Amino acid sequence: MSLPIPTAARRAPGEIIPWRILIVTLLGSALSNMDQSLFGYAVPGVMADLGISLSGIGVLISLSFAAAIGSASAIGPITHLLGARRVLALCLGISAALVGLQALASTTLLFGAARVAGFAVSAAYPAVACAYLATSTPLKRRAIALAIQQCGYPLGWFIASLFAAPLIANAGWRAIFLVAFAVIPLAGFFYVALPVKSEPSSRDATRSGSSGSTLRQLLTPAFRRVSITFGLAFFLYGGAIGGTAFYLPTFFQQARGYDAKTATLVVGVSYAVGMIGYLSAALISEYWLSRRTTVVVWLCLAAAGLLAATWLPRSSGEDIALFGATAVFLYGSSSIMLTSLLEHFPAQLRTTAAALSGTACISLGFVVFPIVTAAAVANYGWLLSFTFVIVPAVAAAAALILSLPRDAVTRILEQLGATEMA
Repeated sequence: MSLPIPTAARRAPGEIIPWRILIVTLLGSALSNMDQSLFGYAVPGVMADLGISLSGIGVLISLSFAAAIGSASAIGPITHLLGARRVLALCLGISAALVGLQALASTTLLFGAARVAGFAVSAAYPAVACAYLATSTPLKRRAIALAIQQCGYPLGWFIASLFAAPLIANAGWRAIFLVAFAVIPLAGFFYVALPVKSEPSSRDATRSGSSGSTLRQLLTPAFRRVSITFGLAFFLYGGAIGGTAFYLPTFFQQARGYDAKTATLVVGVSYAVGMIGYLSAALISEYWLSRRTTVVVWLCLAAAGLLAATWLPRSSGEDIALFGATAVFLYGSSSIMLTSLLEHFPAQLRTTAAALSGTACISLGFVVFPIVTAAAVANYGWLLSFTFVIVPAVAAAAALILSLPRDAVTRILEQLGATEMA
């Protein structure tokens, strides 16, 4: 039995923000990211217990995102077939089960297989959730709604940090993965909680033809430049995240000399502070700057902040302050980047565009950069590696977004005769 749809939700599309969709997808995103972040907190213990080197961890991260490219490429037609509500519930439940199995893995091969498969399934969640929410939300509120929804990423990392360190200290790294099993029954709740009438009809997809035709539309003259530019920008941005996020607990232990508890605290608090960036980017892009300008400013500040956070801190307090400030801009950039991408495409193309130019390209960045970063750390150390691998990637992503014309959204929608579609 589905939950009753509030009176406001039965109004004509575009009159209100669909708060129930926002709240449910936000909670699902937080739980999904909590599950996946456990790997980052467990890396030092996994290396010691299973005998995996830092380079091996880099390869494992890259394999996870290589698999995510496949799931992102397939999620568009799967969503058209099964519907967003069912796909979101399946992504959450299956990925949680695979994360839990990592606690039971007795060999490197079994652990790696569970990690890669679990991450691939969870990686499909953001593209579906964001496209679902964007299509259901009026243009004037879309940036704010998407920014709140994407707070699930830092919120998940922060939630995990609250229990990861005590569990690791008292029961070992395997214990934290067992928490994921508790998420499985919640997947059914999220399926029931999402309003049926707000789900985009499968007819919206079939009107534009098959999934192959939506891919061809992304490469037509009206969309080709935008698709490729966003794809390259998300590749570099994803590389910057992939080359830092899962390594930060290890970075703080090896480069700064902190114990596991302090390293986990620094990472968790930095992510919690980073949620400010999601909301502030949305508000600024809504009432002050354009989406394009906001993304460029946020990425440039992220590059500068990352450089300062790498070299300047001399205590855990300074690390929290500088990495937290950097997270505001580095992670906050993603919400407005994705909003900008979605607004460059009509409704029937948004899931495919978000999956391919967004998720798949971010995943490709995660394939390449963890290996590059690990190799650089082995030869040049953490500080130089972050400086010459990660910082330039963030700056280059900003330059690509800057290359997009200011009026791209209006021009493309007018060409399609669909100005009111947004």
